Amino acid sequence: MARILVVDDERAITDFVADALSDEGYTVTVCHDGASALLEVHREAPDVVLLDIGLPVMSGDLVLRQLRADGFTTLPIIVASAGTHLDQFLALGATAILRKPFGLERLIDLVAVYTSGEQAQGLERSIVQPPLPSSTGD
Repeated sequence: MARILVVDDERAITDFVADALSDEGYTVTVCHDGASALLEVHREAPDVVLLDIGLPVMSGDLVLRQLRADGFTTLPIIVASAGTHLDQFLALGATAILRKPFGLERLIDLVAVYTSGEQAQGLERSIVQPPLPSSTGD
């Protein structure tokens, strides 16, 4: 099964995401800072990277820039961020942006797209919105 690298400094998030992806059959590696993530990709390139932006030691945007500069041009990198101006990360080379907070189903679907070897139309290099809260008309 595909290898996923999850990079976030919040351990509760990495534990939750890693467990969910493992349950789907993926092999998951976790890093909690940008420098460790960069070293991990060079050690054994994953099939997909889920990358937070606000990381210690080396920020996620610097990791993204460095990976692209180091020749990892086709590696799918999904940036997860609650920030604004998310399109800037597409310009830096992110494959997709997953806006926080995101649902696990949305994350799993997105990872499945990028590990299948086929880029789904409309998802390649896009900002993926979280599902809108449903409202009842009572």
